[in-house]
Amino acid sequence: MFTRTTCALAFALATASGALAATKSPAPSFDACHALSIQRGASPGQGNPGNPYIHYKTFIRQCLEGKIPL
Repeated sequence: MFTRTTCALAFALATASGALAATKSPAPSFDACHALSIQRGASPGQGNPGNPYIHYKTFIRQCLEGKIPL
């Protein structure tokens, strides 16, 4: 039913996806995220008058989760 080529291709794809998952870099530090927030304009106190830290806190949370590329 499956040919050698099909099995080899499936093995290669599984191995490649596993290698990508294993090489994922760890989450950045708070200091790295803080410096990046200042560079990208989400520094502390830049939010709206009612909540001046809203953009900063959101940026830091997303950065620490690895959702913002460094």
